Amino acid sequence: MSPKNKICLIHDMFLYRGWAERFNIMLARALGADLAALFFSTNGLEPKSMGFTGKNIEFGEDKYAGGFRQIYLKYRVLFHTKFLREYDTVIFSNDSLSAIRNVRKDARKIYYAHSIPRYLFDQREFYYQKVPFFLKPIYILIRTIFEQMYRKELEQVDEIYTNSTNLQTAIQHYLGRESQIIHPSVDTDVFVPTEEKGDYYVSFSKLSSLKRVSRAVEAFREMPDKKLLVIYGENDPQKDEIMEMAKGCKNITFLILTDNNELPKYVAGAIATIFIAKNEDFGMVALESMSCGVPVIGVDEWGIRETVIDGETGILLSAEATKEELIQAVQKLDLKTALTMKDTCIERAWEFSLKAFEKIVREKFL
Repeated sequence: MSPKNKICLIHDMFLYRGWAERFNIMLARALGADLAALFFSTNGLEPKSMGFTGKNIEFGEDKYAGGFRQIYLKYRVLFHTKFLREYDTVIFSNDSLSAIRNVRKDARKIYYAHSIPRYLFDQREFYYQKVPFFLKPIYILIRTIFEQMYRKELEQVDEIYTNSTNLQTAIQHYLGRESQIIHPSVDTDVFVPTEEKGDYYVSFSKLSSLKRVSRAVEAFREMPDKKLLVIYGENDPQKDEIMEMAKGCKNITFLILTDNNELPKYVAGAIATIFIAKNEDFGMVALESMSCGVPVIGVDEWGIRETVIDGETGILLSAEATKEELIQAVQKLDLKTALTMKDTCIERAWEFSLKAFEKIVREKFL
């Protein structure tokens, strides 16, 4: 990287062990960029665990939850990111775009949209219904202000990149902007297959409503002869509710990882990965699973259909992903069947390899 092109990637917060966080670390590592966020949670994903050697910059702290956290985030992004003036290129991720007002006019401004703000656009009703009745008028006012800010800030962006065809279409539909696709990648040197297979299915999605891990738990409650390993993060919002659902089920195990480097061995040892997230923009879970030679039970919509090939690298359910469909898929995708898909899964994952990704982003951003 040229010393004249000092780069910072700013994310909203490293709270979860999610795919957006993993992607940002890989991107920053490839570009030799610094990483900035409201905070880096001790229970979240540690960038250094993925080989990141740059600077971590915190412009806030982990002190609120829920909607109050979002308001606090917006305040800190607006008024505590003046350090960005020292950078020649700034890459914005998730809800960090308001920091664009603190970037030099001559700096290159890039927005990588892992998603559009769901609460402002396609999932407005979903998030609105979660707000207590007496707070709904205030919520609508805040949402309106945030949407106006977001659209105005987007006008200042030089280039927009995104992760999938579906999200590219959504950006055009809701925001009227063109974008380029850079698919997320998988580190095929880390997520590797193993000959030692277990007798379990695995879920390693965030425990939240849209990931529908609760649906998987419901299905396995009715299949006591099938084992499910649920890998989750300490900060996952729905963890208590989902763990309560599985209470008394000896075939469902929950595991929290303190070291992100332990994840591949649990994925590689599984028969198949359960990944039935709703409206998933892309989904690195599927790539990481296939890189381990493990097929995916997913849904035939949005970004998942851009990676998983039905009948070849897994089974795709309808968008509703009913409990009955999931049970049928698990019964169909036994160990013997899964092993017949192993080589095809690995070949498919190689199309999204980290080496190819690093080559593309260096050509685009450096």
